[in-house]
Amino acid sequence: MSSENGQIYVNGVNGRSASHHLNGFAQPACFSYDDEQRLSAEQIAAIWQRRAEALAIPLHVASEGTTLELLVFSLGGKRYGIKVNHVREIYPLRQITPVPRTPEFVVGVFSARGRLLSVIDLHAFLCLPKASLANNSKIIVIASEDQGAGSKDEMELGLLADEVENVLTLFEDDLTPMVSSLNDSQVEFTLGVTADMLVVLNLETLLNNKRLIIHEEI
Repeated sequence: MSSENGQIYVNGVNGRSASHHLNGFAQPACFSYDDEQRLSAEQIAAIWQRRAEALAIPLHVASEGTTLELLVFSLGGKRYGIKVNHVREIYPLRQITPVPRTPEFVVGVFSARGRLLSVIDLHAFLCLPKASLANNSKIIVIASEDQGAGSKDEMELGLLADEVENVLTLFEDDLTPMVSSLNDSQVEFTLGVTADMLVVLNLETLLNNKRLIIHEEI
């Protein structure tokens, strides 16, 4: 056995070096009977002590907790995330028909597979400056999670979006609650905000809001 650059080598059969490393520690290869005869008891004990120390290093434990799978979209320069189990369909911007005597946040209605659905400007609903329509805008059809798709009791509507980005998964514990200094609507309909300022919406609360339910049959 020799020491070189702080690493321990164990002489193997035919004079070849026989060692491997685990987590930065030199580890002995499998010993044959002849190998053991060449090493003193103290040397063998020292090698196995190093092996035991290396194996005692705890393995990295992956983060645990409740995860959220989110569809990420942008609107008016802000990024939002909504749970994918609320998402039914995504449409390119098509003919939206304005409806008189509806709240300011209702952009109009459009036909989705024969169903007339209201299109909501999320910013206006949250008392933020209204979003503007563009040729590449999208309509994200969302529905209440507790009712089956197509159920007569299902609350279904379209959310206006500038762009649909991607789907991501994050831990719910990574969210920071919205600060109370913001308007009540933003706090009420938000699960929290990520470190990179992705606002995760609480669609369960939003879709059960009376302002939307009243106009369900627009």
